[in-house]
Amino acid sequence: MAYPDLPKEKPYSWLNIILIVICVSMFGYSIFYFSYPNAHHRLMERLGVASDFNFDFLKKSEMVDEPAIDNNVIEEKVEVIPTPIIEPLSTAQPAEVVEVIEEEENPLPVLEESDDLVLSSIEEFSETALVPGNLLQTGLIASTVVFIDNFSRGDFIASFSPLFPSKEPFKVKRSDGKIYVSIYSYQRYDDYSNYIASLDSKKLVYAYKTFKPLIDESYAEISREGTQFDKVLNDAIEMALSVPVINGPITLKSPSVMYLFNNPALEELNDAQKLLLRLGPDNLTKVQDKLRSIQAELVKQSMESDEVYSSSALEKTGEPALSSQED
Repeated sequence: MAYPDLPKEKPYSWLNIILIVICVSMFGYSIFYFSYPNAHHRLMERLGVASDFNFDFLKKSEMVDEPAIDNNVIEEKVEVIPTPIIEPLSTAQPAEVVEVIEEEENPLPVLEESDDLVLSSIEEFSETALVPGNLLQTGLIASTVVFIDNFSRGDFIASFSPLFPSKEPFKVKRSDGKIYVSIYSYQRYDDYSNYIASLDSKKLVYAYKTFKPLIDESYAEISREGTQFDKVLNDAIEMALSVPVINGPITLKSPSVMYLFNNPALEELNDAQKLLLRLGPDNLTKVQDKLRSIQAELVKQSMESDEVYSSSALEKTGEPALSSQED
């Protein structure tokens, strides 16, 4: 039931309006605070109330938006590794190294001026007194290289021989209507074979290695494509070793002014082999024995050089070097 006589209350008052405005403002700021946590303190500063609030607790919330930094990673990146102290290398050199340097400081002479050095070297590994006046004195390396190259192919060219041929003539013996090689023909080469037998194989091969640059230089002027003088020298030795040693008498025939071997197998030998056959069995045996010794020494020193090279490469790189056979 209504009471019309009572005064009607206003639906709202100014106090209610103020309370509503405050509530709406706080609600709006709350939304702003949670939506923009990094900017609410700047708003407070603009409103002039920054001094009444402590925003230290908000700095942590600001860091939330920053990417996380792993301190351990930073330390690893900036970690300073102390530089190792390197002791200065000693300038003192072993005696062997000093000797090698001295040898390098005295290189070989040019090919055209090498005769004196070659002759003095020959005197160190052979008995030159056995062939006085019969040893070539000029152009030794060039002539010997040409002689060996021809000999390896079965050719004999006396003009390039490092040893001059004997001046004694070839002699024969006639008996019962047959012609034989005289033993005096064999004796013509006694001094030559004794000289070759006197060679010190080790020193000779060492000298060969020493003069190898000049030998290769000389061989380059006459070499066939794809050949090396080491192989040519080995072929010449093999050619000499292929000559049979005939201990019995050797018969000859003389269809013209020249003597020929009566045995077809001997007559088919090449000029280089026939030359050695004329030395006689004893002299030929001496020469072949020495050639086998030289051949073995060549192989030995070559293997030792490969081992030294491999060891040196292993010390420098930590990896074994490829041998010439593997190449």
